[in-house]
Amino acid sequence: MSEFPVTNGTVTLLKPPDGYVVDFDHPQQQLVLEHYLVSGIGGPIALIALLQRLYTKIWLSNGFQVDDAFMCLSWMASVTIQAAYVGSIAAGGMCAHAWEMPLSRFQTYFAITYVAGPLFVLCNGFAKLSLLVLYLQLSPQKKYRAAVWASILFVATTTAGVAFVMIVRCQPIRKGFDIKISGGTCIDADPLYMSNSIANIVTDIMLFVLPIPMICSLRMGMAQKMGAMAMFAVGSMTISTSIIKLVLLPQLLRSNDPSWDSAPANIWSFVETNLFIICGSMPTLRKFFQHFTPRLLLRSDTSSISTRKPYLIHVTDPSQPSRAGTTDSDIMSPQQLYHEELFRGYQGHQSLLDFREVAMVPESPPLSRQGPIIPKSLV
Repeated sequence: MSEFPVTNGTVTLLKPPDGYVVDFDHPQQQLVLEHYLVSGIGGPIALIALLQRLYTKIWLSNGFQVDDAFMCLSWMASVTIQAAYVGSIAAGGMCAHAWEMPLSRFQTYFAITYVAGPLFVLCNGFAKLSLLVLYLQLSPQKKYRAAVWASILFVATTTAGVAFVMIVRCQPIRKGFDIKISGGTCIDADPLYMSNSIANIVTDIMLFVLPIPMICSLRMGMAQKMGAMAMFAVGSMTISTSIIKLVLLPQLLRSNDPSWDSAPANIWSFVETNLFIICGSMPTLRKFFQHFTPRLLLRSDTSSISTRKPYLIHVTDPSQPSRAGTTDSDIMSPQQLYHEELFRGYQGHQSLLDFREVAMVPESPPLSRQGPIIPKSLV
């Protein structure tokens, strides 16, 4: 340990600046409260959002799907990252100066950052793959689906590649998480982190742009189209956090005191990991509230009959009792029949039928002399 400085009889990574009074028991830390607030508030909200999504998909929709599995993996990575960093903050590692903690404490922080880097990449990648798998359910158009599959391939390969390089970038690998190893070599991490941040911004923009042509081609009012686009825009809120982190990254990469200087960027990482889960769980919110507050939503639907348009596609809920002597054509509007005919050749794609739960506003039920009739396809 002779290569490390000794301060007040304690081995540290760095020598403190002249005149700095070191307190190993109560080190100076920055942005501690902010980390606790973002994790303590954002984490439970993300969990509630995920549970809402899983309840809706399993009990009210077509069951647990691949996109739900990706979202669960993203949530597990998010929780692991935040729990590890919060534990390091509580122990006086993260958010503290490297010269104001014993070398053993910095070693723990260093190992946490080694694990958190690939985990964050996986958290990001799994969340985007979940949304892209959902995009496959929105339209049978070949060009659209080819674009989505190309995006899935790009996100999957970049996620796996960047995470793998982060793990094995040092030889021996142990050098990547053991500060005491003096031998060996590591590749320059600056281009890796910068290119990964830029790729994140590009994929965030792709996720927002991909559904726009499909939405614009639908026979819907402008208000409904803008509402659908707004939902996808909210799902791409991580664009702003990615840009903020990209601005902070150069200063962090040049830092000799990473445990202190990484605190601002780390807060945005907390925000981003929670947003992955919250935004990814938004598409099921309408069906969730429709189940628990059907009268409220029905009142909202019937209040604007003249402006509502049909879903892209309608299906009959098998759990609902059929109406004797009533056929589907008797209760479907001309617009509904048009879309049914348009997608008749694609009825085998079961998940496509759930597009109505993702972005579109339901059509108000047709009126009769006896009052509004609720078609089975809207229940």
